[in-house]
Amino acid sequence: MNKITLLLADTHALSSAGFKALISLKEDFLLVNEVNVREELKVALEKHQPNLLVVDYTIEGFVTIEDLERVKQHSPATEILVLSPALDKHNILRVLQLGVKGYLTKECSKEEIIMAIYAVAKGEKFYCHKILDVIMEKHFPSTSEDCEPTVLTNRETEVLILLAKGKNTQQIASDLYLSPHTIHTHRKSIIKKLSIKSPTEFVVRAMDLGLLKT
Repeated sequence: MNKITLLLADTHALSSAGFKALISLKEDFLLVNEVNVREELKVALEKHQPNLLVVDYTIEGFVTIEDLERVKQHSPATEILVLSPALDKHNILRVLQLGVKGYLTKECSKEEIIMAIYAVAKGEKFYCHKILDVIMEKHFPSTSEDCEPTVLTNRETEVLILLAKGKNTQQIASDLYLSPHTIHTHRKSIIKKLSIKSPTEFVVRAMDLGLLKT
C-alpha cells in the first residue's frame, strides 16, 4: 500500500495531538515528522520530501506565509494543507495566491480533514465552506445594499441548482470543474444552512429561492 506521507507543523499541543490521533485511524496515512520550531521546517521538508505539509501559519513566531512560499524550493512534490483557526480574509487570499490547494479551519469535522488529506495529496483543491465564502466574496462582491442577503454563496447556489436537477456529486464536479471532495463539502454546507433533511428537499428549497422554474 502506498502511504500518504505527512509533515505536521503546529505548536499547539492539543490540536497536534488531535490531528495525530485522527490520522492514526487511517492505515494509508504516515506522519513522518512533527515540526514545533520554525527553523526545523526547511530541514524536515528536505529530509522527508512528504506528500503533504499540514500547517498552521498563523501562530506568532512560527511558520509564516513567506515560509509557505518557499516550501516547493525545499520539497517540489509537497502540497500544502493549511489547518488554522484564523479567518483573516487578506491573509487567506495571500496564501491561496501561492497555489496552496487545501485550506480548512480548525472547526472542520474529522471527515472533512480526512477528505482534504486525500484530495490535496493528489493535487486537487479542497477548501471548507468558510474559506470558499472568502473566495467567492473576492470574485463576486456584493453590489447592492437593498437586496436581502443570500444564505448561500454563489458556488453553493450553483451546486444546489444542479442537485435539484438530480445530478450526482461526480456529475456536478465535472460540470463545475471541481473535485468531488469539494462538491461534497459544498453539499454538506448547503444541507446545514438550509436544514435539508432529504434529497427531495433540494428541489423544494431551490424552488423556494427562485432558482428553479415551477
